Amino acid sequence: MKAVMRLSIYVVSAAIVSSLTLFAAQKPFTTRLDFTTPDALGKLTLDGSGAWEVKDQLLILSKAGTPGGPIRRPSALAVLQSDPLLRVTVQVEMRSTAPEEVKNRDLEIIFGYESPSRFYYVHLAGITDPNHNGIFLVDNTDRRRIDDGTAPPQLKDREWHRVRLERDGATGRTEIFVDGAKQPALHATDTTIPSGRVGLGSFDDTGEFRKFSVTGTLK
Repeated sequence: MKAVMRLSIYVVSAAIVSSLTLFAAQKPFTTRLDFTTPDALGKLTLDGSGAWEVKDQLLILSKAGTPGGPIRRPSALAVLQSDPLLRVTVQVEMRSTAPEEVKNRDLEIIFGYESPSRFYYVHLAGITDPNHNGIFLVDNTDRRRIDDGTAPPQLKDREWHRVRLERDGATGRTEIFVDGAKQPALHATDTTIPSGRVGLGSFDDTGEFRKFSVTGTLK
């Protein structure tokens, strides 16, 4: 009986030590970009053919990118310079500046960014169809949808919207909340890319971003 108790204590103790070691290895990360000075652009890696600028405390995608290259993927990304994030919360306010007649306007939050050909993105758009308003994976081939494709459009106007992304790379859980909603507007589970950098962008439109904050744990 005593031997069994000693074994149980050992197993529980080992599990606790393992959990504490894992927790200690995950370094916390937090940053906020208010875009108050033009040099804020230097904290971002620009990927694609879009034109970006910082002005009036806004990150502005002033010229839309043009999709091209060997794979189908967003054409204008601004990716935060950091080490890869395993768990992350991204909060940002965004506004589409695409013309009123562009009903399929879009803006994006990028996460799990490893390279220009390997990352995830949340695509908020004015319509929902197989290519708009969803969560997508770019994995060295044309982007692939990973949510169920049934969410209502989230970007039907040119007003400011508050968006929050919650991502746990260990489980693959991804949830997107819009304008303070308690329930996610979009959600998916995928573990293809466990960790990576985060950013903002658009597939092929223009827009503005402000109050960009990132918290989480580094890989």
